[in-house]
Amino acid sequence: MRKIGFIGYGAMGSIMLRALLDSGALSQNQVIVFNRTPEKLKDFRKKYRRVEVAKSLAVLAPKCERIFICTATSAVKEVLNAIQPYLPEDIHIISITGTIEIKCLENIFSGSITKIIPTQIAEVGEGVTLVCHNKRVLAKDKKFIRDIFASLGRVKELKESQLDLAADLSSCAPAFHAAILNNFAEMAKKHGKLTPEEINEIVIPTAYGTMKLLLEQNISFTGLINRVATLGGITEEGVKVLNQELPRVFDKILTVTLAKRASVKKRMRRQYGLDSETEACITSTT
Repeated sequence: MRKIGFIGYGAMGSIMLRALLDSGALSQNQVIVFNRTPEKLKDFRKKYRRVEVAKSLAVLAPKCERIFICTATSAVKEVLNAIQPYLPEDIHIISITGTIEIKCLENIFSGSITKIIPTQIAEVGEGVTLVCHNKRVLAKDKKFIRDIFASLGRVKELKESQLDLAADLSSCAPAFHAAILNNFAEMAKKHGKLTPEEINEIVIPTAYGTMKLLLEQNISFTGLINRVATLGGITEEGVKVLNQELPRVFDKILTVTLAKRASVKKRMRRQYGLDSETEACITSTT
């Protein structure tokens, strides 16, 4: 049986791999994993005893029908070059690095490539995994990606040109949401006699319930605001402040994050040897 390979066991890759195994989307016998620092797999090996741990990339690559590259951005090119001589002809490569464009990967590997952007909250079976494919990805491979990541939440297939903004709304958003709630909780300390623990015991379940209500009952943002903020009431005063202050905050957030992505992608193009003339010759992605 050919296997599903995972290269790299960092923050995002480890969460994704454990979630796929725990959900049953992948069986332990299907998986082979390699990490440059084997010690980091010590606890993983204790829990997932039937997952094969490869001693090298040369051992992993020929055994696989699909390989997830989950390393740091700076290491992806080195990994692709290292596994290239050992890859089966029909291999499907999946990268989880958002700032490396598919055309950069195609400049090294000319086969089937998918790019996914997972999210930390996949660990609890929630969130949206973003997906895009190059033109060489077969229908069966697209279905495989949809099926396994559906076990971790929702799956959204997009054009690569849509991924940057979508990643801010999915992959980055848990940190943004946590920062918003943290600031809300910090300011609450100034305005009453609740302890920090008591504030969190109120703020976090309320945020969870709000999201659950929006999702499960398909209520719009405006619809929920109108339910809570009665005309001339106390909540309406707070909503007025938020509507006045938050648009410029979120506009600034998206401006700086998208600019940062553009800067990193430009650097990656240079790293992968893509100038304007080379780019024009590379097949565009779907």
